[in-house]
Parts: sequence; C-alpha cells; structure tokens
Amino acid sequence: MKDIYDFAIIGAGASGLFALQGLKNKKVIIIEGNDKLGLKLLATGGGKCNFTNHFLSAENFISSNPHFVKSFLAKFGTYDFLTIIEKYNIEYEERDNGKLFTLDGAKSILDLLLKEGFGENHFFKTNCTVQNVCKISDEQNLERESLFKINSSRGDFFAKKVVVASGGLSYPQMGATNIASKIAKSFGIKVMPMIPALAGIRYPNEYKLLFQSLSGIAITAKACVGKKQFTDQLLFTHRGFSGPLALNLSLFVNGPTEIQFNFLPTIDVINLIQSEKNSKKSLVTIFSEFLPKSFVKSLLGKEYDLSQIKKSEIEELGNIFNNFKIVVDKLDGFDKAEVTRGGICVDEIFPKTMECRKVPGLFFLGEALDVTGMLGGYNLHWAWASAKMFIDGL
Repeated sequence: MKDIYDFAIIGAGASGLFALQGLKNKKVIIIEGNDKLGLKLLATGGGKCNFTNHFLSAENFISSNPHFVKSFLAKFGTYDFLTIIEKYNIEYEERDNGKLFTLDGAKSILDLLLKEGFGENHFFKTNCTVQNVCKISDEQNLERESLFKINSSRGDFFAKKVVVASGGLSYPQMGATNIASKIAKSFGIKVMPMIPALAGIRYPNEYKLLFQSLSGIAITAKACVGKKQFTDQLLFTHRGFSGPLALNLSLFVNGPTEIQFNFLPTIDVINLIQSEKNSKKSLVTIFSEFLPKSFVKSLLGKEYDLSQIKKSEIEELGNIFNNFKIVVDKLDGFDKAEVTRGGICVDEIFPKTMECRKVPGLFFLGEALDVTGMLGGYNLHWAWASAKMFIDGL
C-alpha cells in the first residue's frame, strides 16, 4: 500500500485552500488539475478579487434548498473574513452595492490562504487530473481501515477522507471539469442539473437586429424577473445583454423567461412627454438628456410629432422606456459564465460538517454544491463560509 493521507483535497481553489486551516496537523494531499494554485481566484474581479460583500444575506443566494445557506452566513459573515484580511494588512476598498475588492490584487488573497493553511505535512500535486474516486473494500485494505482511492493522471492516491472542492463547470479553459458531479453520482449522491450562471443573456431572434445595433452601449437600467428586481449597468453586446444587471438576471433564466426592463428607472416617461408637449423639442432631444442618442433613436423606431401625439402613442412610449417586456431563453455557455448554478444537492450534506449523509468521510465544498450567489463577491464568500463550516465540524 502506498502512502495513506489523512485527507485528500480535490481542487486548490478558494474553498479547498481555505479548508487547509483546519488541517494544519494532518497529512494532506492537495490535487490540482492546473499547473498553478488558485487560477480562477487570481482572475476574479478583473484580478482585484471581489472577496466578499458588506450586504450578505440568504436572499443573495439560489439553491434548491433556500434555507441551507442561512446558518453558514450566521456563523461566518463579512467581518469574519475581514478580520483575516486585516491580520495580513491587505488593503481593500468598498465599491458599489457593498462589493469589497483588494487594492493589492488577487494574489494577496491567494498568499493569505497559503500562509493561513500552511502545514508541514501538506503536499501539492499540480497538473494532476482526478479521474474517479472509490472506496476500497476491507479485503483490499491491508490496514483494515476504510479508505478512499483517488485515481488520477499522476497515479493513485489513498486517503482516509476526501474533500471535493473542485468547483463547477464554468471556465473550462481554466481547468473546470465535471469531476465533482462524477464523484457524487458514483456514490449515488443526487446532483441538481447544472447550467451556466452569471452569464450573458442572448437576444431572442425577434430583437436581434434592434439590440445588435446598440453593441457597446451601456446604460443604468432596472429589471424585474419574477419577484426579483435589480438596478445596475446593462451592456449591449453583439449577441446579447451583458454587464452586472444581465449577469444577475441570468440566475433566474431557465427556459423561456420574461424580463421587464425599465430603461429610465428614475423617470416617469408618460409624465415627461406630457410636460414637454408644448415645447419645440423633438422626442430624441428630450430622451437624449438621459440616454445615449443612438439608443433613443433605435427604441423610438420612428419620428413623433409632439404637438399631435396621441394618448395611445404616449402610453406606447411609456411601455417602451419604462416597461419593455422581453422573453429570453438562452444564456452564454460555461466558457463565458462566471459560475455554475446547480451541483451536489445540499440535502445530501450535513450542514454542520459538510460531510455526505450517504458516504462518511466524503465532503463537498464551495461551487461544487447547489448554492449560487449573485454578482458581487457572494460566491467567494460561499467558498469561505462552506470551508469554515467544514473546519469547525472536524
């Protein structure tokens, strides 16, 4: 029998590296498919790392069990991570909507994790792809102890316990794979359907020409999808809606979904037009005080004579600018999506330990689980919080 590790961690990303804090005195092998540690972490926030948010709430997360995340946030909140940040004198700033970013860059967070989790008996295997994980039967195990066998591109590893922190399917160009769901399914653990999240929303065919002509334009808009409302920057690209507003909306798109856009969230368009009826301004001039001129022209679609404008036309313009309804059903793929929605069903996990109910000694952390945060540092905080729960449950 080869070396036996106390723990094997699959994935050297945010949650996997954070979990090392609880394993300093354990013999641990950390298996990473990339040639560098924390590759996705280093890319977050444009390299500045949006590491958490001041306004943490369970409302900022989506899961098949919406209550699952509540205890995690109660146990490990914004200031708990800030305490660690400040311990290492990492400077940070608060941006819009409570987003917290480092000033020194994402590498400062990676260095923090490696220092906090350092252990003499921790061994890193990079460029190592896990292919499957199985339990060794008693007759194969000379130590007569239940072990996990991790089959990888660099040989087999044996561990008493396994922590799967390999993330979701987003950014396959950064090494993302389906290994978490593959492992779960091999042990009969339920996996929720996985779809791209925090992704661009493709234009429906009937609006392609209209919105493609606006490629490169960004405006501040309000949008409603179901009972959710967001106000943020909306970017028009050649193929779809993007920017913070669209990325958050994408979390609620799964099949045909109606979105209501308010392109002038601080202006009542009907009142505005009525107040300007006796002026000599054109509608393009009036709306261009608030929106890019090319955007206004595209949405108007035709010329209006303010002196003779009909009530029905005013109402129509109100709907165009304040209540533009559109049904979307397609998102950008995993290669563009920031995170993955879905994953290991949280009802399969003991929330106080992160251990699988069906498989003692098998743990899942972070994005591998069916918990998805909105844009703004929530997903990284989930990585920290789920790893912290694992640490405290040891």
